[in-house]
Amino acid sequence: MDTTIVVDAGNTRIKTGVFKGDRLQEVLYFGSEDWNALKSFLLEHRFENTIVSSVRSEKETRWILQLLHNPIRFHSGMDLPLKNKYTTPDTLGADRLANVVAAGTLAKGAALVLDIGTCIKFDIIDDQKTYLGGSISPGINLRYKSLNDYTGALPLIEDNSKAEWFGDSTSACIHAGVMQGIQGEINYFLDFYSSKFPDLTIFVTGGDAHCFDFQIKNNIFVEQNLTLYGLFYSL
Repeated sequence: MDTTIVVDAGNTRIKTGVFKGDRLQEVLYFGSEDWNALKSFLLEHRFENTIVSSVRSEKETRWILQLLHNPIRFHSGMDLPLKNKYTTPDTLGADRLANVVAAGTLAKGAALVLDIGTCIKFDIIDDQKTYLGGSISPGINLRYKSLNDYTGALPLIEDNSKAEWFGDSTSACIHAGVMQGIQGEINYFLDFYSSKFPDLTIFVTGGDAHCFDFQIKNNIFVEQNLTLYGLFYSL
């Protein structure tokens, strides 16, 4: 049975998937301090089928690619199972494109991807498998950091737990504003897209997806490994 190694080099961590045939068997995560462990893993699987998606610097991306034998680098110019109407494909994040490849493959009709991580990204593909684009806004930590960076007195906090509607301290107010603000943003966008695209299938992914509530509906699927599946399907 063929083994395929999928590498998703994101902004904050590098995620790898090991596929046996068409089944995802194992997922490993490597942080910024784990370069030696990542190197060992890639060299161990050097001669397997490999596809790499990266939003990292060109230097770091080349370092990953050089550890592998004939890797495929995922990019918007590949022959993919969708029509891409994004007007600046060279600036389209590989993770966003891989997500819509997965969504378009798995859904019968239109599909929406909500990716909650460093940024909050919505991406829509219609029932003709045409990628139309979406939206990008700051994620949890970027919002906390901007409030601290661009004010004179607001503290930097790190709290991704559920928040009350109003806080009784400055830190609690920041927590409420960021977390409830994102929840409201999510609800608004989901309602908008659902009204525009009948029989819409929604895929939720990203490291911070668990921090928010989603209505229990038959058309919402939480899949933490959506990007890995998209890269695999692209082969």
